[in-house]
Amino acid sequence: MQKNNLNLPGESFRLQIKDLAEEVRIKFARKGLSDIFDILSEAAFLIRKPLDTDELSGFSTYFEGQFIVYLNSNFTLGHERYTGAHELYHLIYNADILKKEKILLDDEKHKAEDTKADVFASEFLMPEDYVKEVFYKIVNVDKDSVLPRHIIRMHNYFKVSYKAMLKRLIQLNLCSIDKYEELVDICSLGNTELLQSLTIREGYSIDLITPSKETYVSKEYIEFIKTNYERGNISYKNMKTSLEFIGLAPEQFGYEYPLEEDY
Repeated sequence: MQKNNLNLPGESFRLQIKDLAEEVRIKFARKGLSDIFDILSEAAFLIRKPLDTDELSGFSTYFEGQFIVYLNSNFTLGHERYTGAHELYHLIYNADILKKEKILLDDEKHKAEDTKADVFASEFLMPEDYVKEVFYKIVNVDKDSVLPRHIIRMHNYFKVSYKAMLKRLIQLNLCSIDKYEELVDICSLGNTELLQSLTIREGYSIDLITPSKETYVSKEYIEFIKTNYERGNISYKNMKTSLEFIGLAPEQFGYEYPLEEDY
């Protein structure tokens, strides 16, 4: 197998995105923020909610002067965190597009930016120098000797998915590409129980490899929706839809359907 079969970016392109990721990481570190969910909560209204679909990991949008990020917590926590870093790229580097189009669709028009966002997520969550430092500290084996338990240690350290960590180690030449098929099989759907068992055996919880099904909505988002309705910026129908998405209803806040509004 060749590295390009894993959809890994070219080295010069990766290094360009690496610089962007480091700039963003430093920017938020100065505010005392390092966790991706904390960073997203600072940069936008963050909503984490289990959605009834496995085709949408998350998305960002721009509504009434505010950025909003939705993450589908029906995916594993490691996957969700990666999606969060992907959306962070869009918030910072595609802000103008979001303001104009409200959402970046998964189409040819935005394919280049989506590719950059994926590379950014990897560079942001798994910084090259630190990955190497941790690898030699807690694994320290030849690249042809990497085992599933080594991937488990690493992905738990960086709080990403098993598969994302495996690909990153191959990308950084810490794991042989020839080991990929053998190692990736452990995180297949058919081996869910095996991966969980190995994870527990290594002394870690299985949080990162199971869906959190978390429902988290910032209080600021709710106040934002209510305020925009009260100011007449959005209709009752828009308020109702925005609240229903997070499992709430206008009636809970004392709002009744206005008879004069064309429903």
